[in-house]
Amino acid sequence: MSAYLVRRRRRKSVMFSSGFDSAICGVSNSRDTGECSLTSRRGCTRVYAPYVHRGMEEASCGAFPPSRWVWPYRVIPVHLYPVLQPIVKFLLTLFWRPTVAGLQHVPSSGRMIMACNHTSAFETYFVPCMIPREIHWLGKDALFKGKGVPGKFFAWLMRSVNVIPVDRSGSGGASSALDAGIAVLEGEHALGVFPEGTRSHDGRMYRGKTGAVRLALATGAPILPVAELGAFEAQRSKNSIVPKLRSKLHTQIGPTIDMRAQLATLRADKPSDAPATREELRTLTRSLMEAIRELSGQEYVDEYAADVKKRLKDANAS
Repeated sequence: MSAYLVRRRRRKSVMFSSGFDSAICGVSNSRDTGECSLTSRRGCTRVYAPYVHRGMEEASCGAFPPSRWVWPYRVIPVHLYPVLQPIVKFLLTLFWRPTVAGLQHVPSSGRMIMACNHTSAFETYFVPCMIPREIHWLGKDALFKGKGVPGKFFAWLMRSVNVIPVDRSGSGGASSALDAGIAVLEGEHALGVFPEGTRSHDGRMYRGKTGAVRLALATGAPILPVAELGAFEAQRSKNSIVPKLRSKLHTQIGPTIDMRAQLATLRADKPSDAPATREELRTLTRSLMEAIRELSGQEYVDEYAADVKKRLKDANAS
């Protein structure tokens, strides 16, 4: 893989932003030269790098650049997803013999949102290995801010397997995540989300957030409900990324859901082109969570998992 030269005004190494939030970066594209330029609003860094990403449209060029290991004046892009997926799938099959059902429901191409229940840490790589599509994930930017060589290596690895850093803090956090998801879907890629927002601490299913529905309504992408069975019981510990040996793991995939059609049905006599109200978003999200729950068989709790975790943490601290 070729090395990309980076011109900088400072000597220190820079891992430049993905450019999702226009308040952070400005992104400009050149169709003739195949270049993207990202300019920091701080005025300290300007990066010019030829950038080519498979299947990427001009409108989203540079929206989520491939992984880059940054050294002084040098950037090396790497895309490891197609290399690592068959290897990891082989190891999973060798040691755990997972099963999958419903693959006929997975669209072979085009934009798609995969919505999955979330009960363990290893679902982020286990589920994509069971899906015959490259999946892009939105990850909190804290995962990409590790210190030292291990932290930089982990950030590089995350980018190389299609994990996109998103700043979800502050009032603009939700907007940044939606913008990042829209950029992926408009490039005709598949986006993976966990509607619950965080892992279940007790194996039950919690109330879903409206982000997946908002993305589906904004882009017209179908939602593919997916349930991972046995993942909670297979955990070695709370943050274990490797399941117990001989665990029974099964991925159940349901039919795709057209949220725009569901919204039109929900409204009946109301104009279908009007923006969805908060109540409509909640109703559509409940129907999505019910579709996933029917696949997983989990007990449903009508509370946000993050709120329950916070309440338990406060109770343990007092």
